[in-house]
Amino acid sequence: METAAPAPAPASACSKPCFDIERCEAGACVPACPEGEVYVPATGPEGFKMGRGMSTYGFGSRKSGNGGTGRADAPHKVVLTRPFCMDQNEVTAGQMKHCVEEKGCKAPQRTDRWVTYPDKPDYPVNLVDYKMSKYYCEQYGKSLPTEAQWEWAATGGDGRDWPWGNEEPTCEHTDFTQAILISPGGDSGCHGGGPSKVGTHTKGDKIWPSGAIHDLAGNVWEWVLDSYRPYSGEPEVDPLHDYPNMANRVVRGGGWNRSGRGIMAAFRGGAIWTYKVPGLGFRCVRNAKEGGR
Repeated sequence: METAAPAPAPASACSKPCFDIERCEAGACVPACPEGEVYVPATGPEGFKMGRGMSTYGFGSRKSGNGGTGRADAPHKVVLTRPFCMDQNEVTAGQMKHCVEEKGCKAPQRTDRWVTYPDKPDYPVNLVDYKMSKYYCEQYGKSLPTEAQWEWAATGGDGRDWPWGNEEPTCEHTDFTQAILISPGGDSGCHGGGPSKVGTHTKGDKIWPSGAIHDLAGNVWEWVLDSYRPYSGEPEVDPLHDYPNMANRVVRGGGWNRSGRGIMAAFRGGAIWTYKVPGLGFRCVRNAKEGGR
C-alpha cells in the first residue's frame, strides 16, 4: 500500500528551502521519503561517470557510422541536480493487483509458466510492457526512473561492477544464471527458473545512508524512461532521452535468466516497448519538487 510523504515543515525553519521529499530538522534538510522508498541524493556539481564502454549498440546487430560495431555506453559525465526517492523493491504482483483493482492498471497476461500475477504477491510483477509500467508509476505520483537516475542509484558513481561492489555475484547476492546461459527463456536462475521474492538476496543490496535498495541486479530487468540510443559521450545534466516515436526502450539490471555480465550495473539492454516476458519488470521513483519542507 502506498503511503504519503510527511507533511512539510515551514520553509523558514531551514537555511534553504527543502524539496518535498525532505524535511527540515535542526536547520538542515534531511531525507523524508515515504515508507518503502529510499532517498538517493543529487550527485553534486562533480557528477559521476556514466557508462563503461561495455554494451554494444543493438547487441551487435547494427553498425555505427564509422563502419565498426557501435558502443552504446560511451563513458561520460552526468550531473543530477535533484535527489529522488527510489522504490526499495521492484514493484510486486500484489501491488500491481491493487492498481488493477483501484487505479485502472492493465492486468498482466497469464500466458507463461513463470508469470507472478496474481498468485505470487511478494514476487516482482512480470510480463508487463513499457506503457503498463509507466502507467502504474504515474498512478502513485511517481515515474519510471531515467536511465541516469537508475545507474546513479545502483552505483553511487564509484565505478563498482555490481550494486554491492566488485565481488563476483553468487546466489546470495541475486537471482541470476551462474553458469552458461543455455537459453534466455530456459530453466535458468538460482532456483531453476522464474524470479525470486523481492528483497530476499540482501547481500546484493545497494546501501545508501537512508536505506538499502534491493534487486538492482538480477531477479527481473527493469524498464526505464529513456529510448535506447547510444550515448553521445558528451557531459549531460539531468539527461532524459525520450523519443516518443522510437519503440526501443532501455531496460536495466538484468534478470534471473541472465549471466553475471548481463546483471552488471552499467550494462544496458534494449527492448521494444510492447515486450512482455517473465524476466522483465520495473520499479518507480518519486522525483523531488520544490516545496519548502
